[in-house]
Amino acid sequence: MRTTALLAACAASAIIASPLAAQDITDEAAEKAATIVVTATRSKVSLTDVPADVTVRDVDTLRRDGFTYGTDEFRGVPGVSFRRGEGGGDVFPFVSIRGSTGVEGYLTLIDGIPFDLNEEGALQVVPYPALSRVEIVKGPVSTLYGGGALYGAVNYITVDPSADEIDLSFTAGSDNYYRGDVTVAKPLTDMLGLVAIASYENYDGWRENGGRENLNLFAKLSLVAGPDTELTLYGSYQDQRAETPSVIPLLEDGTPVDVFGGWEADHTFMNPAVDLQGGIVALRGEHRFSDAFSMTATGQYRRFDFDNRLNFYDPFGFSPERGVFGVNGFYAQSKFEVAYGEVTANYSAGRHEIVAGVTGQIGTVRRDDFWSGQYGFTFECGFNYYLVEIDYVNGGVANRDAPCFVIDNPQASNDQRTTYLSAFVQDEMKLSDAFYLTLGARYDRFYRETEYFPIEGQTDGALGDARADAVSPKAALSWRYGDGQVYVAYGRGFNSNFGPAFEFNPDQYARPEQRPTTLDSVEIGWKGEALQDLLNFALTAFYSVQKNRRQTVPNPAAETDVTAPSSLITFGDRYESKGVEVALDFRPLDGTRLQVNYSHIAPEWDEYILQQSSGPLDLSGKTPVGVAENVVYVAGEQRIAPWLSGRAIVEWYDDYQVTSDNSVKGGSYTLVTLNARIAPQVWRGMSLDLTLLNALDEKYLYLFGGTTSPTYGTPGTPRQFRATLHASF
Repeated sequence: MRTTALLAACAASAIIASPLAAQDITDEAAEKAATIVVTATRSKVSLTDVPADVTVRDVDTLRRDGFTYGTDEFRGVPGVSFRRGEGGGDVFPFVSIRGSTGVEGYLTLIDGIPFDLNEEGALQVVPYPALSRVEIVKGPVSTLYGGGALYGAVNYITVDPSADEIDLSFTAGSDNYYRGDVTVAKPLTDMLGLVAIASYENYDGWRENGGRENLNLFAKLSLVAGPDTELTLYGSYQDQRAETPSVIPLLEDGTPVDVFGGWEADHTFMNPAVDLQGGIVALRGEHRFSDAFSMTATGQYRRFDFDNRLNFYDPFGFSPERGVFGVNGFYAQSKFEVAYGEVTANYSAGRHEIVAGVTGQIGTVRRDDFWSGQYGFTFECGFNYYLVEIDYVNGGVANRDAPCFVIDNPQASNDQRTTYLSAFVQDEMKLSDAFYLTLGARYDRFYRETEYFPIEGQTDGALGDARADAVSPKAALSWRYGDGQVYVAYGRGFNSNFGPAFEFNPDQYARPEQRPTTLDSVEIGWKGEALQDLLNFALTAFYSVQKNRRQTVPNPAAETDVTAPSSLITFGDRYESKGVEVALDFRPLDGTRLQVNYSHIAPEWDEYILQQSSGPLDLSGKTPVGVAENVVYVAGEQRIAPWLSGRAIVEWYDDYQVTSDNSVKGGSYTLVTLNARIAPQVWRGMSLDLTLLNALDEKYLYLFGGTTSPTYGTPGTPRQFRATLHASF
C-alpha cells in the first residue's frame, strides 16, 4: 500500500464508483417488500416468510448515508447498539445484539461462509467494497452455522457477476477523506461471468494519529458448467493501515478529564496503529441431480497477517493529582490461516424442505507478543506491569526515564491450532396451507492445542489444550396469511468458550475443564404488510438465557503451592436478556418514505459472582455494561423533483451501564445525518450524493468502565461532509 505501484494501480479508481444510481423511492420500497434472503434458512425465502427477525442493509443506501467504518452497517438495526473501542472505527468494535456483551455474541459470514477470527466478529477484514447487501439475523443460528452464532449472524453478501456494466465513483470529504472505486461486471461468454472491483481509500482522520489507508481488490467468476451445474470462484485482497489515537480518561463520576490539545489531540506512546494484509479465496460448486435434490460443496481459505502496535488503557496508572494516565505498550505480529470446507444437500419431498450438511475447519495462529513500559515487581521497578505514564496536561511520557522502562520486551511466542467438525440437518414442513413447522439440530466437536515457545527470562515453554462438544436444536412454528406471518421460534446458540490464546498457558492458567457457553432463546414475531401495502412492519419480542460464560478467578491451589498457576478458568455464570424490536416502513405518497425502528433491551446478570483479591463480589441482578436500553432510528426520504431527492436520519442511543456494579450510567447521544441525491436525466447514469454526518456536531464519547469505576472513553466522530460522484455505463 505504501508503494508507488499500488497507488498507481488505484489512480484510475479515483474517478470510479460503486454501483450507485438514483433510484425511485417507491420502486426501492417495493423491492424491499419482495426481498429474498438466504441467511436465516440457508435457502432463498421471501423476507416476509422467514420465521426470524432479519434486517437487510443495502450497500447503496449505506454509502449514501455516509458509510465510513465497520459497525456503520448496524446503525438503525433494531436490537443492535455498538461502541467503538480504543482507536475508534472498526479496529475494536463492541457490537451488542439483543444485549450481548463484548465481541463474542455474533458470527460474521461472507456469502454464508464463517470468516470470524477465533469466534469473534472480524469487521476489520470485511471486503466492504465488494458487497451488495448485508443480512443481519437476530437470535441464535448455531443450528445452521455453528460456533459463535449465539445472539445472531451477520452475512456479508458479495456482488453478483451477472450484470453487464461498469460503475465508477469518487468520494471526497472532511479531513482529507478520499475514496475511489471501480466495478466492472462483464459476461465473458454465455456461460461465464466476471466481476472485478478495485477500491482505494485514504483518510487523515479528524484526530491526530487517526488516519487510515485501505486498498481492496476483489474478483468473482461465475461459470454455468452445464444445465445443472454452477461454479463460483472469488478472491479478495486487502492491505490496510489504521492508526489508533488515544482514549480520554474518565473521573469517578464518568466525566472526561481535560486533556492537552482537546479531543483532537493524540496522547499515545509510539504512534499505535494496526497494519494488516491478506485475503480470502473461496470456491463453491452446486449440482442439481433433479428438481427435488441438489448438493453444494464449498471451500474457503483465508490468511491475514497483522502487525499491531497498541496502547491498552491501564486504570491503575490514572492519577488526576499528577495529571497522568496509564497505558500498557503492546506490539504483536500475528498470522491467521484458516481452511474451511462444507458439503450440503437440499431435498424437497412433498411437504418437506430439508437441508443437511457437514462442515470442517482448521485454523492456525502464529503470534509473537512484545510489551513496553516500566516493568518489574520490585521496589526499584515500582511493582509495575509495562506501565507507560502519559502526561495529559503537558503532553509526552512522564516515566520515560524511570528505572526498568523497556521497549518491545518479548513476552510470549506461540502457535495455536483449532479444529472444528460438525453435522447439521433442518426440515421445514408444510403442515397445511397456512402453518409451517421448522425443526433442526446440529452437533459440533472442537479441539484446540496451543504451544508456547521458551523465552529467556520469561518462560520455559508449555503446551495447553482443550476439547468440547455441543448440540444446538432449533424449532419454529409459523402461520402465514395473505400479507404476513406470525411465528414463534426457539433456538440455541453456542460458542466453544476457548477464549484468548494466553489463557491456554498452563504455567499461568489452570483449566481443569472446558464447557461451551450456550444461549437458549425464544422469540415471537409478527411481520407483513398493511394499509393496502403502504406499510411494511416487523414486531418481535424475545427472551434469552446464556449459561457458562467463561471467567478468570484466583486459583485456590496457588495459596499453598507456589508452583501452581495463579489463575483459574471457570464456567457457570448465567445471563439473561429480553426485549422488543419494532421496524416500520411507511410509503404514504409516491416519492415519500418514512422508516421508524425502535428497540428496548433489558439484560440482567442472573448469576454473576466476581472473584476479587478482597473477596467475592456478587453482581447478580445487575445490568451488563455497554448495552443501550433504548435505541430509536427515524429515516425520512422525499423526492423533491425528478432529479432531486432528500434524506434525513435521526439516531438516538440511550444511556448504558458503564461500571459492572451499575454505579455509573451514561453515554447517550443523538446523531443527525442529511443527504441530497442529485441525478438529472441529462447526466445519463451519473449522480451526485452530498452527505452531512453528525450534522448537529454532537460531542459524545463511547464510555468504558471497570467493576466499580469508569475508566476511559473514545470520542465519537464530529460533523463530517462527504460528496460522492458516481456513474454507471
